[in-house]
Amino acid sequence: MLNEVSVCKIFTFDSAHQLVGHKGKCSNLHGHTYKLEVVLKGRPLTTGGHSDEGFVIDFSDMKTLVKEAVVDRLDHSFLAMGNEPVLETLVNTGSKVSHLSFRTTVENMSCYIAYQLKLAGLPLYSVKLWETPTAWAEVLSEDIPDEGPAYRLYGGCDCE
Repeated sequence: MLNEVSVCKIFTFDSAHQLVGHKGKCSNLHGHTYKLEVVLKGRPLTTGGHSDEGFVIDFSDMKTLVKEAVVDRLDHSFLAMGNEPVLETLVNTGSKVSHLSFRTTVENMSCYIAYQLKLAGLPLYSVKLWETPTAWAEVLSEDIPDEGPAYRLYGGCDCE
């Protein structure tokens, strides 16, 4: 659409997960420092004299909303599908666990994050989630149905 601008803010968070039944190393409990790129798209505000004039969104406001909707929940957490052998121990010891109920591949995580940001009302264009410095998954907002994503049951991660 004419006069729209894309803006991006990058976040990082650390999480652990385990892909039970995976053929490779990711079947072991392990962690990642995820890099999250959130791209919003819209028309900059044109209300004269308003402090946000010329902005699609103030980056400070974007930071607050993304942290509340996603990053604070996932940071330093075990990302659980619910079938992980270590899950009961983590819960019993008071560790931070995010019960997501889907296989925590980078593909599924990027869809989950995009959906959460759409629910938060952000003018989301895309989410790119880096699992390692050389491997990422990206999802466009328009590819996430209003009722939420269909999560994949199988998949891998790039632990290398």
